[in-house]
Order: sequence, then structure tokens, then C-alpha cells
Amino acid sequence: MPDEPLLTGRVIFQYLYDVGGDIDLDRVPKSQLTLIERPRQKGDRVLAPKYEEYGMNPLEVQLGAMRIDGHQATIEGRIFPIGVIGVYISIDFQKITFDDLIKLVRLNENTVRVESGEIVFDDIPLDYFRKLRETISSAILFPYPSFEQPQIYSLVLITDSEPRLSAEDFRTNYAKQTTGVLRGELEWRVLNVREIEDALKLYLSYSTEDIVIVDWYAALISGAVEYMDDLVRIIEFALVQLLELKTYDRLLDQQISRAYTTLRQVLKGPGLRWWLTRRQYRELSRVLGDLTEFRIDVMDLIEDARNIGKLTGEWYLGKLYRLTSERMRISDWLALVNEKLERLQQLYTMVMTRIDVQRSNFLETAMLALILAIVVLEIIMVVG
Repeated sequence: MPDEPLLTGRVIFQYLYDVGGDIDLDRVPKSQLTLIERPRQKGDRVLAPKYEEYGMNPLEVQLGAMRIDGHQATIEGRIFPIGVIGVYISIDFQKITFDDLIKLVRLNENTVRVESGEIVFDDIPLDYFRKLRETISSAILFPYPSFEQPQIYSLVLITDSEPRLSAEDFRTNYAKQTTGVLRGELEWRVLNVREIEDALKLYLSYSTEDIVIVDWYAALISGAVEYMDDLVRIIEFALVQLLELKTYDRLLDQQISRAYTTLRQVLKGPGLRWWLTRRQYRELSRVLGDLTEFRIDVMDLIEDARNIGKLTGEWYLGKLYRLTSERMRISDWLALVNEKLERLQQLYTMVMTRIDVQRSNFLETAMLALILAIVVLEIIMVVG
């Protein structure tokens, strides 16, 4: 058995929240925020995704620092124009074992000690999110109800190890320990081989010294220190997309339920009465308009996701996005949202057909009544 290595690096607990609308960064009160500037050195290769081309370039803000269970943590935020706020809790570690690292990764599973007492870990980022959302509330456009259900993910960034671990070491000599880190599993010694294979199957390794392993609970990045931030941002981009797809899925459920309820109320009466009830007709028109606008917004997000190859010309980052997308089952969420959009489209078509039929019937009835009135008048004139 190889000597137990000592690991150095950082754990980042990512909490991504949908704010309930788009965010106009120009209207964000920047004077009330501590902005973080990360200028690139001249000559650096720009590998990170071109967020600005997709309205995704975030404002980065410093939110503070605190001690969590004896660990010094820094808290940062990112404000995405697409309507997402990310809260990132980072804890550095130095020369710790795999077992200690797993305990650190599991920190957000428990109640933790902070300066004010004990608190559920998830309440820490939620509190920062609510305060940040309140600060930028004037910049939130086209608001809708916020679910406050975050997309949670952890990143384990290993910058050094003693002895030095190669990419293959994580998948062979320390496969069980690595799986324990990725799954937050303290009992990694008894893990089944199939579970280990599943956790480690989606990985990238450009050289013998660096590796990125993406699992559903966490991702581990070792080596690649010079472009580690770019790898982190690609994973972050996939997580933002996943959050928005889940949000749209919930909103679609609400829209479908609301549409069916409105239709039942509007269409339950006789056709003529339905046409003469102006309030109900206006309500139906408003619902249909909302559905059409909502469908356009969702289709824009789906189109951006399908055109992910345009984000960057860096093939390695493109491979990482596809790998992350596979692990996060983004294609399944795309299919689900698309299916519900089709249901909305069918509903829209059905309603428009019903309106056309009612309009035709109404006009036909009106024409017959008019013809009948003319005939009666002519008979009266002849008789008289």
C-alpha cells in the first residue's frame, strides 16, 4: 500500500440561486458592493468561456469571511445577468490526508459552528444570497417567484501533494479514497467496485500530472494550476444552465396548471356566452400572451445550450463541458423542458383553434340574424 499522501489545496462549496428574473448589471448599485477585479496578465491565453457573448459575464463581489467549524472561510458572490446569484464558500487546506479531506467536503452536510453559535451550513449561503438579492433588487427585471432552491456543488482543487500524485494515482492507487472525496463518503474502504467505477468514469487528463474528475456530488481537479480557474468556470457554466433548466421546468409546471385552470373556467359555458364575457376573454388573451413570451425565453436558453461549442475555441474546455453535461444529465433536462414546451404549444394551438371556431360560429350566427332581420323587414314593408 502506497504511503498516505498529504494534500494541499482548496474546497469550494458552490450555491447557485435563481433570483426570479433577469438582472441588468448596469442598474446594480455597485457602490454598495465590494467588487472583485481579476485582470488577466498580458499575453495569457484566454481559455475561459466567452460569457459576455451569451449575456453571462458575471459581476464578482466579496461578501466576507468567517470561521466555520474552526476553518477560515472566505465568501464570494457572482451576479449573472441571466438571473442567477452564486454564493461560493472557500476553505483552504494544507497537508491533510484523504480522510480529513472527505470530512471537509462533507462540511455542508451538517450543522456547523460559527461565531454566533451553531447553524445549518446551507443557511449560511442562503442568508448571503437573500442580502445580495435585496441589495440588487432594483436591477431585477421581468420578475417571477423565486424558488430559493439552490444548485449545490462542491469543487476540490488540489494544488500540491506529498508525495506528488500523478493523474493515474487518483484512479488506481487511491481510487477508493478519490471516490470518497467525490461522494463525500467517510466509509470509502467498503465501497463497491462498481460504485468506484461509476464515480471515476468521467474524467479528463491532458498530461500525466493533471486530472479533472466530474461526479454528481463534487468534482476533483488536481494539477493544471495555471488554468484551474478556466476549468472551474466551465463546470460553473454547466451548473448555471442546469439551474435555469430546473427553474424553467418548475415555471412550466405552474404555467401549464394555470393555463388549464383558466381554460376550464373560460370554456365551460355556452359558446355565445363565452364570447360575450369580456373579462374572461381578456384573461385568456393575457394567459396566451404570457405563454408565448415564456416559450421564447425558454427556447433562447435551449438554443444557447445546444450551441455550447461557440463558447470557446479551446477543445479541451469543450470536452470538459460535454463531460460535465453528461454527468449533470443536462440533455435529459433539455428534453424534459422541450417536451413541456411542446405541450404548451399544443395547448396554444388548441385554444387558438377554439377561438377561431367560436369566432366563425359567432359571425355566422350574426350574419344569419342580419339576413333574417332584412327578410322580415322586407316582408313587413311589402305587407304594409
